[in-house]
Amino acid sequence: MRGKGWIRDVISHFAILLILGAGLFLLYKKAGEIPALKELDYLDKAFLAAFLILALMVIIFIFQLFSSVKLERFSPGNPESLKRLERIRRFRLPREYVKIKEVWPSCRTDFRDQYPGEGWKRSTVQPFDAILTRRRRLPTIGSRPPLIDRIFLFYHPMMNVIIVDQILKECERTIEEQYKEYPAPRNLAVFLTDMKNRDEITSAGAGIVNYLCVPGRGTSLYPVLLDMEGGRFFYPLDTSLAARRHRIHYWIRRLRTRSWIIKRIRDRIKPQES
Repeated sequence: MRGKGWIRDVISHFAILLILGAGLFLLYKKAGEIPALKELDYLDKAFLAAFLILALMVIIFIFQLFSSVKLERFSPGNPESLKRLERIRRFRLPREYVKIKEVWPSCRTDFRDQYPGEGWKRSTVQPFDAILTRRRRLPTIGSRPPLIDRIFLFYHPMMNVIIVDQILKECERTIEEQYKEYPAPRNLAVFLTDMKNRDEITSAGAGIVNYLCVPGRGTSLYPVLLDMEGGRFFYPLDTSLAARRHRIHYWIRRLRTRSWIIKRIRDRIKPQES
């Protein structure tokens, strides 16, 4: 998250890149003015490689710059912090997709039913709506149980950050207790709510956005929250502690889930318009 002196770090990194770029450009011009150097076949290739490396450094700097600006640990009890969270557009569905429950009353049921068709096995365990598991397509060695993926589905009509924290702890406990018999390195938690109090849902969203996704060694947990009243879809901002292959898996799963939500709503809005 943002640390002290992050502006100083950004300025210093920018200054270093600027000096490197200017120095490389001056060397390129000077080399072109010296006949002996102009005749060297490999010199142009060397400068091309140097400029490509510089361009890569600039791209990395831009990504780091956006990370430094966007990553913040939001305080659920601080109105100003929640206002900043409200302004982040990436957590909003398209404008017309608010009050989802009115056009999609079976949202909660459809979330439970969409996964069995993809090979998931569903069980009902309190306090969750459902826990779904699917065996991964990896060979097992010896007598070790096969690895699985797990999805926790949780609905609550009165969502807030306290409930989110409690359920995440319950997910972590389940992951740890069942790891020997049902090892699940990758775990997704889907929170659903149709609560009308936007501030309380935003505070719950802060709990999702702040979550660091690593409950234990070798495992990861990635929560998302669908606000059916306000048309928002929250997910963690910082997944850097999770394994890279897990981050890619969650990124794909999140995009697929968001696209599925939008398609379901669109399919229900069109008949009403016609």
